[in-house]
Amino acid sequence: MANHHGTEIELKLRVDDLAALMRVCVAAGAAPAFTAVQRNEFLDTAERALDAQRFVLRLRSERSPSMTTSYLTAKGPSQKSADGALSHAPEQEIVVAGEVAEALRAGRADPLQVLEGAADTNDVRRALVARMRAAAGAAPLRLVGGFSTERTRLSVRFPATATAAAFDGVLELDRVHFPGEQVHHEVEFEIPAGVAIEDARAGFDALLARAGVVGRAAPGKASRFFRALKGERLN
Repeated sequence: MANHHGTEIELKLRVDDLAALMRVCVAAGAAPAFTAVQRNEFLDTAERALDAQRFVLRLRSERSPSMTTSYLTAKGPSQKSADGALSHAPEQEIVVAGEVAEALRAGRADPLQVLEGAADTNDVRRALVARMRAAAGAAPLRLVGGFSTERTRLSVRFPATATAAAFDGVLELDRVHFPGEQVHHEVEFEIPAGVAIEDARAGFDALLARAGVVGRAAPGKASRFFRALKGERLN
């Protein structure tokens, strides 16, 4: 979810396996309340025009023990740090009712109209929607497939250092099931508003070091999904 004036700024590293995620959880000293199950579905033209220009249009349904919530999210092309771990991307996200989610899945609703028509729409969202409309042209946007994620969130207190104050953040430990029975494990950390990127990165890196976990940069989940959809084996 975008916190920085319509921009998602996050750290994301892929790790080896479920055991690595568990070590991060222990090192964080946080007890997860539950693991949410997400179904991530993507909308694009038949020719994959949005993916070709690095736009993402996603319908996500997240199931918790008490409810299911659906989100419609639009993302623009991301910019990555030199090591690939930190990304910045324009992002707009809204919650949609269950019947709207079903209409989007069935092709009975235009996802960009739904996004732009939300009560909290602003000029930043309109600009992103306009760019995505231009990329899609006149072709309809339809569901092209999806993948599932088991996501465990941890509320973590990152300790103060000699150069930075302590801060709170939320780690997301993901077990991702891509097409072709390909499973990836990741640690994500969205930079909290008001926290300097370099301080957040230092705290994130220190946590992984305490866990004895080595992470590696990976393309975004949407990019990997579209590759897997073509039958590619992901590294």
